[in-house]
Amino acid sequence: MGSTGATSGHLTSVLSATTHTVLPQWTNIILMSSLIFGGCCANVSMCPGFSNIFAQGPLITFAQFLLTAVFTVPGFLSVSAGPRSLYLSPRAIPLRSWIVYTAFFVTVNLLNNWAFAYKISVPLHIILRSGGPVASMIIGYLFNAKRYSRGQILAVLLLTLGVVTAALADAKAKGQSMNVESTSATTTLVGFTILALAMILSAFQGIYADRLYEKYGRDHWKEALFYSHTLSLPLFLPAYAQLASHLSGQNPILKDTFQLHSIFTCVPTRVIYLLINALTQYLCIRGVHLLSAKSSSLTVTVVLNIRKLVSLLLSIYLFGNALSPGVLMGALFVFIGGALYGFEGARPRVKSAKND
Repeated sequence: MGSTGATSGHLTSVLSATTHTVLPQWTNIILMSSLIFGGCCANVSMCPGFSNIFAQGPLITFAQFLLTAVFTVPGFLSVSAGPRSLYLSPRAIPLRSWIVYTAFFVTVNLLNNWAFAYKISVPLHIILRSGGPVASMIIGYLFNAKRYSRGQILAVLLLTLGVVTAALADAKAKGQSMNVESTSATTTLVGFTILALAMILSAFQGIYADRLYEKYGRDHWKEALFYSHTLSLPLFLPAYAQLASHLSGQNPILKDTFQLHSIFTCVPTRVIYLLINALTQYLCIRGVHLLSAKSSSLTVTVVLNIRKLVSLLLSIYLFGNALSPGVLMGALFVFIGGALYGFEGARPRVKSAKND
């Protein structure tokens, strides 16, 4: 009886420990998936309705950063910290590190949004940005001594090929122009250069974030979210006049577009669009920061590439567009690439478990 009771107690403790270990991981996975694939997909799928705003890169970037800062600041307010610390709770990571991180962050966001001003279409934008995992892999290899297996390299190439194939097929099915022939060569080249620079800087930002989390711990993603957006806001001051004119100029009233309650009839349409876009972007970036704290920068770019395809498929469904064979082929490439990347990431853990 005593032996049976001891065995039962041991099994209970093992099950309890396993539950407390595994459950938070699954909770994080569900939360990250919901935020990234929910918030990001909602944000991208609304692009057709926000076309008049996306032409004004700094305006939409400022709105996104401001709303994120407002939503995250309550978690860092501390009366006991005093006015010298601006009533902000002590940081786990030094402020100078967040300033460097913010410089990367705001530059990448501004460049990506400004690319639309150079007649870069949404499909072409998706295609060019899908090279993120490749850039992350190259930068990680050259500057962070990262080494990747052949399976990981093949997975990244399949993912990139899949997103490019799907975006091209979708644009062709809709009869959309890639805006290469219809735009001057200089304008197109400037747009390409902006997106290429943003992609490279984003890869360096990922490496810098990896080093911060390795040094100070991976539980500070909320701090990264707060400081990266709050420290960015003063950088918009030189563009204040431009932001104000973009927000107020040629603004239709909401009642011309929607039949809502009378309290909203005097609200400019652009303000409502900006709030919706900024809210969905907040959910998206919250998930991205949580993921970056729990995994490598390459994994983040791979997940975001998969999200691009999901956004594309969602927009096809929402706007009643036909699902072309090319999109299906691209989806198959992305699915295989994502599965292969996940398999390659699990292999070291399996081997180590066997050795143990």
